[in-house]
Amino acid sequence: MAGVARASRSLTPGNRLQHIPYNLYSLLRTRRFSPSLYQIEALSVLTGYRFADWLAVFGLAFEDVPRFQTALPVFRTVELDTQAGLSESLVPWFREHREPDFSAPILPLGDWLRLGTAASCKTAYPSPSAYRYAKIGSQDAFAFPGLLPGSIVRIRTGRSSSKVPQSGKKLLKRCFLVDQNRGLICAPLRRSGPGKFVLCSRQLPYAPVELQEGLDAIVLGTADLEIRRLEGFPRPVVPKNFGHFWTPVPLAPIFDPAHVGKHIRRVRLRSGLSFRQASEHTRIIAKELGDLRYYCAPASLSDYETRKLPPRHIHKLISICSVYGARVSDLLDAAGIKSHRASTSAMSPRFRYIAADLTNDHAPASTLFRELQRRFGEIPFFLRQSLGSLFGLRHISVRDVFWAGGAPGSVHPCLARALFLILDRKRKSPRPELSCPNWAQPVYVVHRRGGGYFCGFCTLEKNTLILRSCFEGTPEILRLRNRVDAEVVGKVIGIVRRLD
Repeated sequence: MAGVARASRSLTPGNRLQHIPYNLYSLLRTRRFSPSLYQIEALSVLTGYRFADWLAVFGLAFEDVPRFQTALPVFRTVELDTQAGLSESLVPWFREHREPDFSAPILPLGDWLRLGTAASCKTAYPSPSAYRYAKIGSQDAFAFPGLLPGSIVRIRTGRSSSKVPQSGKKLLKRCFLVDQNRGLICAPLRRSGPGKFVLCSRQLPYAPVELQEGLDAIVLGTADLEIRRLEGFPRPVVPKNFGHFWTPVPLAPIFDPAHVGKHIRRVRLRSGLSFRQASEHTRIIAKELGDLRYYCAPASLSDYETRKLPPRHIHKLISICSVYGARVSDLLDAAGIKSHRASTSAMSPRFRYIAADLTNDHAPASTLFRELQRRFGEIPFFLRQSLGSLFGLRHISVRDVFWAGGAPGSVHPCLARALFLILDRKRKSPRPELSCPNWAQPVYVVHRRGGGYFCGFCTLEKNTLILRSCFEGTPEILRLRNRVDAEVVGKVIGIVRRLD
């Protein structure tokens, strides 16, 4: 350790931020001590091991950022950090015990897959993401009810501005992710002139504001996939400044990349959170992770925006990125840390608290995943730790997910072009919500004895199940004896569906 301490002082002479203390072993016995970003960088440079591996040695993980970005409620639409620690981590992988049948209308994934060993994300997910992922804010529900607040939307990048329609029916079928001075907005667009487009709301009374492309806003891509929670989603709100006509402000110039405080202030303003609201969100993170160092007081959050250097504790940075919807790589660049891309040697799993027998350099071949990637693009592995909180389940397993991509069509607007259904298998007592519109009615999956699976609106009257099917090609109304002719598998609480 003495040699490491001396070597750290020669990395950047005159810069004390990277100095490793001689008494590091003694400091580690103090529960409140944790190394700074610059000390982690020095250890990564001196040893050649990856930045994320050294974070794992001290019990830290940037993978917590997309996890809490997905779980925490948001006012403004935020882009999720899909690459935070993705390439260095292990993901649960599956083995197939039965050939998948993609023509099946509804079938549980448990009939196809079993949980197997873990594989590295770099192997299972080798290429960089060709998509962006955004979480719809409760104040930016321009596409409601086509897109619900809290939904995760996949954005296909490319020359999306050329696809903005002039007017007509296409307006209601396609949503675009737009970057403007107030933050991100996912909304239908309509051309109003050369180089100009209008934000158009489907149902809520947002003011149709005209934006100049390239000056006031940039079209980042089109939404092509939605991961939606069918219950417990935030209620959409039209803020006063969006309900009245407002004058667009040109896109703000890029802040000084070497000033961390300016970067933090920019992402906070775009998130629409006050210091007090952000502090309450960090309290949730600290409680979930069982460490008070993740909590940020309102006064501390205000101080961080005035400082050129990042907070001393990495725990605070993880909370800030999670709450404000910031990318970890952008914050590291603002702090002047480059070694998170330079060092590539993998540390032994036993030093990172990962069971060595779970490591697998080559993910087993999977017909199901290969076919899904061919049909629908990449699989968002970064959501693997977030699905339970996203759908309100403590634990989610492959038995809770049903394939629905083989159904010919749906009369239910939410289930149109559905690929997967997520069930709460503990809720087997169907009842209608008389105060909700048709698109918000609860949906159940019913297993008919010897007749496969059915999905639709379901009510239980005495011992009779009355099912109104949501998919075409099945009987419109079924009357079945409960637990004799059929049994309720569970309530549909979430879906994954295509948008185009």
